[in-house]
Amino acid sequence: MNVKNLSIRPYLYPRAISWKRTMARLMYLPGMEWAMRLGVKMVVPRHRVGVALVALDDENRVFLLRHVFHPAAPWGLPAGWLERKESPADGILRELREETGLTAVLGQPLSIEYSDIANHIGIVYTGQIQPGTPQLSREILAAEWFPVDQIPDDVLPFTRDMIETAVTMKCEGAL
Repeated sequence: MNVKNLSIRPYLYPRAISWKRTMARLMYLPGMEWAMRLGVKMVVPRHRVGVALVALDDENRVFLLRHVFHPAAPWGLPAGWLERKESPADGILRELREETGLTAVLGQPLSIEYSDIANHIGIVYTGQIQPGTPQLSREILAAEWFPVDQIPDDVLPFTRDMIETAVTMKCEGAL
């Protein structure tokens, strides 16, 4: 069997240059820049970006919401997905406002994690919820402050971990 080195093909190099020059010329045609941007948006890998808020008060309580759409673990942090061209900080403030009508002063990000299973990036912030009466959206059944040692059993392990991390950081003076 005659084996050739297939990784080096010098005869393809001029064709590659020619192809690039042709594409460069085509980009000057009306609408081609728009078509290229659309093509890139369709082909480039995307990630969903979720944001959440761990809000602790001065009495060492955490603010949790009972969500309609999470029957297995209904209690959770204020959270949601980023909208197009929205910063993570703006996204969590919007989600909190939409779900509860409340506002917050954000602290530092507590966690930034990537899940390759869901192609998901999650950013969890710390923050202080401003005084006010919650006005719950239709996707929220309840909003309550829980002492950190009395968190409901039906929260996700990730939620529990984020609360514990925030409490530890607060005790150490890092928040």
